[in-house]
Parts: sequence; structure tokens; C-alpha cells
Amino acid sequence: MFRLSIILPLICVFSVNGDYYSAISELERLLDVEAFIVEKFDEYLERAQQEQENLKRFLDQIDEQQNDRGDLEEYFGNPINAFITIKRLVHDWKFNVFDPLFDSSNFETYKSNLSDSLEKINFKGPTQEDLHGATRALLRLQNIYQLNTDHLASGVLLPGEKNPLGTSLSASDCFELGKNLCQIKEYSYGSEWLLEARKRLHGKPLSFISPNVSDVEILQHLSTAFNGLGNLKLAHKLNNEILDKKPDHEDALKNKILYEGQLARERSFVPREQAELPKKEQKESYKLYTQVCRGELHQSPREQRNLRCWLSHQGVPYYHLSPFKIEQLNFDPYVAYVHEVLWDSEIDTIIEHGKGNMERSKVGQIENSTTTEVRISRNTWLWYDANPWLSKIKQRLEDVTGLSTESAEPLQLVNYGIGGQYEPHFDFVEDDGQNVFTWKGNRLLTALFYLNDVALGGATAFPFLRLAVPPVKGSLLIWYNLHSSTHKDFRTKHAGCPVLQGSKWICNEWFHVAAQEFRRPCGLSSDEGKFLHLKDK
Repeated sequence: MFRLSIILPLICVFSVNGDYYSAISELERLLDVEAFIVEKFDEYLERAQQEQENLKRFLDQIDEQQNDRGDLEEYFGNPINAFITIKRLVHDWKFNVFDPLFDSSNFETYKSNLSDSLEKINFKGPTQEDLHGATRALLRLQNIYQLNTDHLASGVLLPGEKNPLGTSLSASDCFELGKNLCQIKEYSYGSEWLLEARKRLHGKPLSFISPNVSDVEILQHLSTAFNGLGNLKLAHKLNNEILDKKPDHEDALKNKILYEGQLARERSFVPREQAELPKKEQKESYKLYTQVCRGELHQSPREQRNLRCWLSHQGVPYYHLSPFKIEQLNFDPYVAYVHEVLWDSEIDTIIEHGKGNMERSKVGQIENSTTTEVRISRNTWLWYDANPWLSKIKQRLEDVTGLSTESAEPLQLVNYGIGGQYEPHFDFVEDDGQNVFTWKGNRLLTALFYLNDVALGGATAFPFLRLAVPPVKGSLLIWYNLHSSTHKDFRTKHAGCPVLQGSKWICNEWFHVAAQEFRRPCGLSSDEGKFLHLKDK
């Protein structure tokens, strides 16, 4: 009998890491490969008439979704589409096609042909880690933006909207989300998704794509979730519902003894206090960050009244004819928007040159850097020497900032995936930068290009400044990370808010202290220790 261990070479064996969820750019290839698999199975159906009806229904649904996908950036900008696509490749193909068809068919020749075809295109399929990553991304969106579970399952992101995503989750999708959340002890949201799965399971006939979820399975995980939440009586009640439907359910019979024993002890002794779930201690900057991302916290009119917009040539004769459009966002520390800095053709070139070289973004110093949920994105580097076409952009950066790129880093291209974010952090390093950047010194100024508009979310947030800067295509966001004395300014802690809908592409440059002696002379008084209380908040 054909088992999962044999079918893995068809898709899963080509997976080297679970990173499809970390960037929209990595998701686009999945649909092309999926279309390729559909084509191959059409050939196999001619030799498998007995299985053709059910399999054809599944393939027709995939074909319909393929035809409706439209622009891939827009399609995968929808977090529900991104989750469903990963789940389909990890989960639905196995249970709807490979298991029922290959367990009962003579397919060795065809399996070999399909495996060889996938090897030729070097397909690295999504893994269970991708599915877990997509689950954590949706959890992050719910946490940061306080999204309602049943609305999100129906494709509604904001109150009053009528499914702007144009899609929704099935009972199986909701069950997978709830189960995965319970595995990481997120019982509150996990129970909500499991209840949503049960509602959808009973609310309408089960779709062909999701025949592998049952009421008993949902109840089993719901019982565990409510026990984890400290609601032992409800957990016991749900466990009894399992036994009513399936009296010989092994796990439910064990849990019945466990729950009844715990309830008996509660009746005999002092009632236990409601279980307190361990909570991750959140820094003040993280709490402010979530409020700023949601729009609950912003600058007061008094703080904004002296900010202004102006046209500036920055002392460069050419820009007398075409001045920079500068919008001041904060006076001290200096934060400003420079609008319409990049042409569309330049943006397309930047993205095209970087797209095939993206890797999962890391945090930390180079020798100790690692991937983490703190930063969900993929990035690559564009070196000026290797890309002469960047020379005009490099000169434009010098013109608009007034700084030298002699000590600057290569451009960093970043793409944010499902719920992509970067939690609050500083751009400068702990010491004066000598240990990491040698003669260049610390990062003086950050210049961040927005390469596209983002439908919802994705703002750059400054928690201590109560400032959220939404992405505007072609614009440049600049801010100083150091005081005029080149000491660290802890007010500049910033973050990338999760992308709620759409894709987010940015490209940033870091200017260093070295080679700026005549461009931005140091202040005459020391700012060391200013706002030091914000360092660890």
C-alpha cells in the first residue's frame, strides 16, 4: 500500500526550508508549479478512469482558482489566499489526491515521471513549517490589528466591509488554524478558530477540497483548548460529546477519566483559581508599537503645528528646476518624507534585479545572525560596484540627504510576506560601530525607499514618537539615528507594522558617521546619555 513516506518525493522532498510564508515574492512560484502538477495529472487521468470523477472535480476547482488569480502581487497580498495556497500544497493534495488515488492504483511509472519533472525544475515545495508560519502570521495580524475571527474567516478585514478579499476559509482551513494555534498554546485564538470550523462544518455541505475534517476531530481539539484556558467543565462537556458520537474513542475515554478526577478533586477541596496562561512579557515599546500600528496613538496637534512641507533644491543647481518635495514628520529627532524620488522604471529594475536572490531576513550581528519571528521578510543586497545602473540613485541619495555615500552600505532590498513585520529595533549598534563597521562608525542616517503602495498595514512605526508612516510608492523616508554629537538617539526605535493586505517592497540605505566631517559636522556639546531610559523599554 502506498503511504506518505513514498509520496514525499513528489513534492515534499524538494523542500529545503520553510520560508514561503516570509515573502510574497516566494509565493508566486507555487501557483505555477501547482498548474504544472494539474497538467501532469490530467495525463494520468486517462489511465485511471475509476478515480477520474472525484479527482477531476478537485482539479477543476484548482483550475478555477488559477484562472481567477489575476495579478500575483495583488493575489498574494490577500493573506487568506496566501494561507490557502500553502495549505493546499501541504495538506489538500495529499488527502484529496495522493492518498486515495495512489493507494489504490498502479502508478509507479507515472510517479517516476512526475518526480523527474519536478526535479528538472528544481521545485522546492512548501513544508509544514510554511503552514505553521502562515498560521503565526494570521495570529500576528489578529493580535496587532484586533481582527474578529469570524470576519477574518469570511475575508473581511475591517468593520463594515463586504469581503474585500474576495475569498473565505473552509471548515478544514479554520480547523487547521485552530489546531496549529493550540499546538503553540495560543488557546484563546485557537478555540475561536475551532468554533468557527465547527460552525462552518454544520452551516453548509462540506466542500470537496476539505473532506478530511470531522466534528469529532474539532471537538477533540476544542476540549483540549478549553482545558488549557482553565475551563475544565466545558472541556469535560465537549469530551462527553465526542463519546456520544464515538463511544470507543480512545483519547476521549482517557480524558474522561482525567477530567472527572480533576472535577472530583475540585469539589472536595478549595476550588482552584482560574488557570493563568503564561504571557510573554512585552516591552513598553512593543505595546506602543501595536497602538501606533492600529492608529490608536498618534501625535497631538500641538506636536504637529510647527511641521511643514516645502520644495528644496538642497544646494544642487539641477534641483532648482525639479526640487525635492519634502514633508517634515518630526522635528527632533528629524524624520521626513521626500515624495516622488524614484521613477516607476527604476523601481521595476530594482525589484527585478533582486527578486531571484532573496533570502530569509535575519537579525543580529553578521557572525551571530539568525532567523526569528521578530522579523518576517526576505532580503538581498544590491552593491553599487556590481550594478552601475544604481549610480543615478546613489547620486540622488547624496543630493537629498546632503551626506556622502563613501561609507554607506549596499542597498538592501526587502519584501514582506504574510503578516510580514519587523518588531521595534534600533538601526545603530551597541558600541560606536567600530567593532562591526570598522572605520565607517555607527549608522548615522537611514534612508528608506517605498517601492510600492500597500493596501492595508505595512507602516513604519516610531513608538516613542507616536508616529506611523504609511508606504507611498516612489517616496523616501529619512531619519537620523544619532544625535548631532553622533551619540545614540534612543527615541529612534522603529518597526515595520504587519502587512494586513497587499505586498510590501522597500529598499534602504544606511549612511555612516565616517566621511561626513564636512557634510554634517559634529555638534560641539555631548548628547551622551540623553533619553537613556528608553534604551531597554
